[in-house]
Amino acid sequence: MARRKSNKGNKGSVNGTAVCIGAVAAVVLGILAFSGGGAKRAAVDNARNFSIADYRTDASRYTNNRYSIEGRVENIETLGNDRLIAVSVTGNSQERLPLLVRSGVAQGVNLTRGDTFLFEVECCTGHDNDQKEIKGVLVVRRVETK
Repeated sequence: MARRKSNKGNKGSVNGTAVCIGAVAAVVLGILAFSGGGAKRAAVDNARNFSIADYRTDASRYTNNRYSIEGRVENIETLGNDRLIAVSVTGNSQERLPLLVRSGVAQGVNLTRGDTFLFEVECCTGHDNDQKEIKGVLVVRRVETK
């Protein structure tokens, strides 16, 4: 499952409308957090923001955003101290997403083939061996066992 997180900060001065909207949002989030499974349902609804098909055709539009992706590890390749893993996303087992797991990011989580994990990823810009820019590289920022 994927959940988009915005990286945009507040710009300009805070006005009364913004404070009211923030207060309403805080109350709604509090209700969702304390209602059994409400936050999980919200995450499932937001998962529609991350489309594997759209990502494959235009990964650059996902760049600089964060997502939570629930998926099963299908393959693990070692790249020096880092790992490149192929993940089948829950609800779409036909597609595989490549995720780059930097050294130390898993922090005690044993990534094993066949197990399901919750990955917090950031869609970044990388470079190939010829220093050509590659947009849409999914870099794991945090991993949790599912």
